[in-house]
Amino acid sequence: MYERDTIAAIATPPGQGGVAIIRVSGPQAEIVARQVFVFSHSPDPLLSHRFYFGRIIDPLTRSPLDQGLLVLMRSPQSYTGEDIVEIHCHGGSLLSRRVLTAVLAQGARFATPGEFTKRAFLNGRLDLSQAEAVLDLIQAKSDQGLSLAWEQLAGRLSAACAALRERLLVLTAYLEAFIDFPEDDIPERSQTELAHELQVLIADVDSLCATFSQGKVYREGIRTAIIGKPNVGKSSLLNLLAGSERAIVTAVPGTTRDVLEETVVIGGVPLVVWDTAGLRHPTDEVERIGVERARAGLREAELVLAVFDASRPFDEEDKAVCAELVAKSVIPVLNKIDLPLVVHPPDLEKRLRAEPLVHLSAKSGIGLEKLTERIQQATLGTQSVFIEGQDGGAIVSRVRHRDALTKTVQNLRQASTSLIEGVPPDLVAVDLHAALDHIGEITGHVSTEDILDKVFREFCIGK
Repeated sequence: MYERDTIAAIATPPGQGGVAIIRVSGPQAEIVARQVFVFSHSPDPLLSHRFYFGRIIDPLTRSPLDQGLLVLMRSPQSYTGEDIVEIHCHGGSLLSRRVLTAVLAQGARFATPGEFTKRAFLNGRLDLSQAEAVLDLIQAKSDQGLSLAWEQLAGRLSAACAALRERLLVLTAYLEAFIDFPEDDIPERSQTELAHELQVLIADVDSLCATFSQGKVYREGIRTAIIGKPNVGKSSLLNLLAGSERAIVTAVPGTTRDVLEETVVIGGVPLVVWDTAGLRHPTDEVERIGVERARAGLREAELVLAVFDASRPFDEEDKAVCAELVAKSVIPVLNKIDLPLVVHPPDLEKRLRAEPLVHLSAKSGIGLEKLTERIQQATLGTQSVFIEGQDGGAIVSRVRHRDALTKTVQNLRQASTSLIEGVPPDLVAVDLHAALDHIGEITGHVSTEDILDKVFREFCIGK
């Protein structure tokens, strides 16, 4: 499914740093590396998994580029399952590009995004869900997300899917044996009995699929919009959540003219928080654009922190804010409770028709603990399916996995209905095979180029 050629890329982030790594993988990796690396003491033989010191040169001019380290990892004991060479040089942007250019000039090809990890999958070093977990480790937004990615990389989801697939294989094999060899002494089982086994399997697949709502939160975070009329303390709330002066705060209404985004972790829940312009009738063109963007952010938000000012009467602008909150997941926040109370909280709760208000002072931090509890409840429910540091079941965190499990359940339900209705067994087996294919898509037991391209194009070059 891929050319067994030799690929190369810079494996470290762009920019200046202490060290840059040029990674080379493929059958010619050692030959290519020897053309650009001059060992201080010529190794004979070159041992695997050992660092060597030397000079990095331009093979065309023989002029030195840098001094650094080289490590060879021979197949199959490498990340890709092929021979890999890594050249470690000083982390200058120009320098690392020059070294990569020298490597490419010796016959290596520039790697595409995710191609090293794709080769690890194709060579059986990782299954597809583990390959995706590599990206999740890199992109983790919280400690819980990091732990969840590690458990997936370690194979917890793979093992859960393999166990479900094995049970389904046994059931399918029995049904096909009964169809193909009716004359043999195969114990006959009633259609009701087989349908019951399918129902148990459906329940287990459904349970795994149900973990997606929380798994997605830990992996991607929750898009959260802070909404309210001008000068209610939206920017102060963002600063409180971020733990720093991220947004400008003044007593002048309409200070925030654009959507300001910050990623924060509150109670273990990663939030992508948008501080928006105050919702009111705009006074100029710039504010009009800011209000439009605020409404766009509100439409995209999965969670809304609706902020009201405890020290100012509820007015038409507040009423307009309430009208924007229909059909949204809302945590209403009554801010500035450190000032004399003007708003009557029960009246505001009645107008909102939402959960009880969170009383808060974004300036002093009073009420942050209660807001944290409400955010956890709104995003994770009453109980988290993932507790860091404790053993538990597998958790689904990607849409691709959830969709595959959903299709698996659909096929299993169709098979169960067919059995109960007396549909011929060979037609039931068609649905069981479809279910096997869908659950196999998660780990890559069943894969197509389209699936692989979709997975690996999310990766950066060099990984």
